[in-house]
Amino acid sequence: MLEQLLTLPGFLYDLGGTYYFLGKWICRKCSDIDASDCVHMYGMCRNAGEEQETSFYFNKLRAYSDLALEIPYNPGLIRRNMEGLLSSLPESASDGLKTQISAFQEDLPKYS
Repeated sequence: MLEQLLTLPGFLYDLGGTYYFLGKWICRKCSDIDASDCVHMYGMCRNAGEEQETSFYFNKLRAYSDLALEIPYNPGLIRRNMEGLLSSLPESASDGLKTQISAFQEDLPKYS
């Protein structure tokens, strides 16, 4: 999962109630309630098959992820932080993350 995330653009994921921006340029905890609310809206719209709303929330989450980037870019630190985070996840959060990554990969070509 680590290598997969390190190839994807940043996105906001729900890791068992704690939210993280994860991707090739970012591994950062999110404390923005507006951003984390979008994760739920994206999931609800996606599950309901509401394409226009799903696209809106998908792009909003991508924008939040880009705005959360830290300069200067430090790929080694991002990898180490992500390794530590992923290894500390309980199985249920890890399974949920896998599902979210799959959904993101499906939607990336449609909504980008």
